[in-house]
Amino acid sequence: MRNLRETKGQMRVIETILAASIILAAVSFVGVLAARPTSPGYEMTDLEKMGYSALHDLDQQGLLASLVYNKGKWSDLRTALKITFPVDVYFNLTIYDLSGSKLNGETEETQIIYGDSATFSDAKNVGSVTYCLSGFATPTGTRYEADYDPVILVLLITRG
Repeated sequence: MRNLRETKGQMRVIETILAASIILAAVSFVGVLAARPTSPGYEMTDLEKMGYSALHDLDQQGLLASLVYNKGKWSDLRTALKITFPVDVYFNLTIYDLSGSKLNGETEETQIIYGDSATFSDAKNVGSVTYCLSGFATPTGTRYEADYDPVILVLLITRG
């Protein structure tokens, strides 16, 4: 009789280990079958944050104003944006003056776009960022002279 009582405790430990392993296996199996969102990438708010951060970083470095106001440098602006964004992110940047007329995009050379127009029309998520530049400063000797010439940048961004 004494022998049976000593083995009851051992069986409870083995029973607990088996129950824990069954529960662990069930939880991991459910994790594999769980429905995940169809878009593993960026939501629209994430795209907008990424676009605003890119424009803001270029502006803080002093590159954005110099590339926007020097109209011959728009291809350089396209290159700077391509470097700033991940490879699978496509963008279309349009620049407007205060009257609402486009300053770029009329010809192939003035377009600031990465991807084609079908990329944006077929995309599931397209983020839009509006960024304003008030002007730029040009160095004159030991001082800077500010030119007030506000423009509005509208950036469409999507992930391909």
